[in-house]
This record gives sequence, C-alpha cells and structure tokens, in this order.
Amino acid sequence: LENGLSYVILPNKSPAGRFEAHLQVFSGSADELQPQQGIAHLTEHVAYMGSRKRERLFGTGSQTNAYTDFHHTVFYAACPTYTPRSNGNVPMLPMALDALCDVMEARVEPSRLEKERQAVLSEMTMVNTIEYRVECQILSTLHRENRLAKRFPIGKESLICTWQTDDVKTWHRTHYRPDNVLLYIVGDVNPAEAERVIEEKFGHITADKQAKEIKL
Repeated sequence: LENGLSYVILPNKSPAGRFEAHLQVFSGSADELQPQQGIAHLTEHVAYMGSRKRERLFGTGSQTNAYTDFHHTVFYAACPTYTPRSNGNVPMLPMALDALCDVMEARVEPSRLEKERQAVLSEMTMVNTIEYRVECQILSTLHRENRLAKRFPIGKESLICTWQTDDVKTWHRTHYRPDNVLLYIVGDVNPAEAERVIEEKFGHITADKQAKEIKL
C-alpha cells in the first residue's frame, strides 16, 4: 500500500470455505533494550486480547490468537469465508481484517494494561517448568554471543510490574508501523476482493501519525 504496508494473498480452495489472515510485526524480544525485557509480549496482549473487534469473531467458527518470539509478533484469525447462516451468511474477511487492523491502532488504556499485565504474570508462572528452564539454558548457551541469550520473550517480572501506559504505547507506536508489518491471507478468497478490503481497512494508517504519540 502507499503507507508501506506489504501484503501477500494466496488463493487456496482446500479446505473449501475457510481462510487465514496473519499480521506479522517484524519486532520481537530481540529488539528490546535492557529496561524493556518483556514489553513486546505485553504489548501483544494489550493490542489483541482486549480488542472489541476481535471479540466479534467469537461464535463464528473462527480461531484467533497471537504470539511473540525473538524476531516477530504475529496475530492471526482462521475463519470461515462466510458467517454461519444463523448470523446472516456475511463475508468474514472484513471482520477478520477489522480485528487485525485494531492491533495497529491499539488503545493502551490503564484498565486494559492492568488486565493484560496480570495475564502475562500468570502465563509466566505457568511456563516456569523444569523443561522450560532447561530449554532456556540450552538457548542461552547456543546464543551466548548475541542478545538472544538474554531476551527471552516472556521477559522480566520486575520490569513487567512497573510499566505504565506510555511505556507500552511507545513500544507499540515505534514498532507497529505499516512499513514494519506483513499481512498475509491464505485460503478460499477472491484476490481482487481481498485487495480491496485490505486497502479499505489498512490504507489510512500512517507511521507519521503514530510517531506523534511516542514519548521519548
């Protein structure tokens, strides 16, 4: 698009009547600075888990989630091409892209931040198994000469507990730019219609507008 957002459309009629839309942000935990360890993962939660537009996908036969790794943050929706007949048989692609576009324009409200902060801290407790600690030791040894050894996506609890809305908003506005993401759509879709919907939903976003909200 003119704003720098890249997209890929791959028509695939197997399975029929379904598609997936993935929004990949080219930033992850390896991009964090020393006092930011874990902020990529927390921002993922704030940007998507609290999205009202994502909630509209519930009950439509869709699966939707997100994850953060060292180099990427990915948001996805796997949906039927049309809503179930009881819901009016409406095309699902605009609804899926609405949810993913909401990621790019996430509101970082105090209540939303606190809810997702607690979710991340709970997740941190759940993954703290002996297998996870062994895996971290192995990765730390393999990557001891680069930042990956000290930038695991789960982050540092002491830092996660201190961030305020401006901290998360600054990470979001810095990295969730249209020129730093890739949208890809795979499935039973019409490419021309998909292009039209992508332009309609994402064309208005600009990195300049987002940059104005960054707190230096």
